[in-house]
Amino acid sequence: MKTTKYTKWLLAACMLLAAPVFTACDDDDDVVAVEIPENFAMDLSSLNIDWNETEGVVELEANNEWRAESNCTWITIDPSKGEPGDFRMFLNFEPNPYRLPRVGELTVTCGEQTGKITVTQAGCTDNTKVAPCTGNIEIESLDYATGEISFVNYSEAIEGNLGLTIEEFGKGVEENGSLEFFMVDKEGKWIEGGTAGTPCGAWLDSDLNVTNWDGAGYPLNAMFLEVYNEGEPTLVIGRAPGVPDDAEFTVNFGFTLRDDHSKYCIFKIDVVFPKMDLKGEIVGTFDLEKTVGSIGYEPVAVPFDTEAVKSLLGCSSITLAKVVAYDEEGEFVPYTAGNGYWFDTTGAICNWGDGAGWFIEYHGDSEESTEEEINSWALGTFPDVTNVSGTSHIGFWYNAKVVMFNVNVTVTE
Repeated sequence: MKTTKYTKWLLAACMLLAAPVFTACDDDDDVVAVEIPENFAMDLSSLNIDWNETEGVVELEANNEWRAESNCTWITIDPSKGEPGDFRMFLNFEPNPYRLPRVGELTVTCGEQTGKITVTQAGCTDNTKVAPCTGNIEIESLDYATGEISFVNYSEAIEGNLGLTIEEFGKGVEENGSLEFFMVDKEGKWIEGGTAGTPCGAWLDSDLNVTNWDGAGYPLNAMFLEVYNEGEPTLVIGRAPGVPDDAEFTVNFGFTLRDDHSKYCIFKIDVVFPKMDLKGEIVGTFDLEKTVGSIGYEPVAVPFDTEAVKSLLGCSSITLAKVVAYDEEGEFVPYTAGNGYWFDTTGAICNWGDGAGWFIEYHGDSEESTEEEINSWALGTFPDVTNVSGTSHIGFWYNAKVVMFNVNVTVTE
């Protein structure tokens, strides 16, 4: 075969031969010759190429119409079909962007016969050419607000770098699973995680260093990452208390096999905490009364009319609404408790600590919430607070509409 600008392999030579076959006939019948394909052969059934090999040639001989198909997007064929004759079928390969080999298959059909060529492309050996899995997420600028990204979005890269299906990856991130989680610092160094609520997770400070939870909030804590496998593997990113509005971060982390650190997958996620503006028109107000003892952090239920709230807000579920409270000027106040607020001994918004009287939160905001949680506020007290009373104002926001509650709280001995 003479040399051209293309890399030359004799990938396949397929020939479809024909021979005349005569039908049985009487003396008066005409002899009819029918050409039937009898043979289809390829002298190559597999091919190994480098990760960055880009071109190849198939020499094709056919005595019938033919077509060729690839089962993957990284192999294209030109031409992919033709009439009987001799052809050069050019193959184009995209560089392998993953660390592990991948396999594609070509199917050549000529007449009624088919043949296959398996192409194995080596894994990328240049780490600078293996791009991280990228994503972005916006998370409400509310204390401990979270956002989620499904790892199903990265199934191809997970399999290409770790050799795991998405189901195997999900099992790998579980307790005692096959995967190790790590953060990546600015110099590219791997830093062990596991400082958040799951083995695959971490608290990060304002410089994105791995740290532990600190009740003081920002800058000792900026955000946390946790990975769960509930239905499908999911990344959860949450905001620490006190992070400035419109803060932006880029977090780099990865997973590697416990028994083979040469297999790993890196992720790069841009995180934004946009400023929240939960102002709205007050479309309804309800008065609630609750008298409790000094019950501490174990809350009691303060029921409200869920159907009336949904009707006023125009939402199908109260879990779609956001908990809100406002200062004396009517400005929205970010949470000071988990999905709710701390109030002082007069009922005004405050933070946890000296001077706090009670908290009001909403816990009916998940699929696991009980019917009581969905239809009630949760109220608890600061330890040892007694003989105080006041009115706290808290509500639900949905689509620029607000339903407020005036909760008259009395804490007895």
